[in-house]
Amino acid sequence: MDFLAENNLCGQTILRLVSRGNAIIAELLRLSDFIPPVFRDSSSRPEHAKYAELLSDFSYFSNWEYFENNIISKPVSVCFLFDIAIGI
Repeated sequence: MDFLAENNLCGQTILRLVSRGNAIIAELLRLSDFIPPVFRDSSSRPEHAKYAELLSDFSYFSNWEYFENNIISKPVSVCFLFDIAIGI
């Protein structure tokens, strides 16, 4: 029996999962070209401090409660949200 035959449910399911994964990766790569400069290599820039508390890396997953409480406890101004929306 051919693994990729139309009547092989397992093969078709794996094929669908792989194609969706490839589509997600392609979209992430496409979107990576549109990252605002303030978020790229910004540790030495003064604008970085403005966004530093909101941006995190994979450490979020091991300490998510800290990040969530930090975000919830600080009020967000409309100007700050506007700056993010227009990419300042």
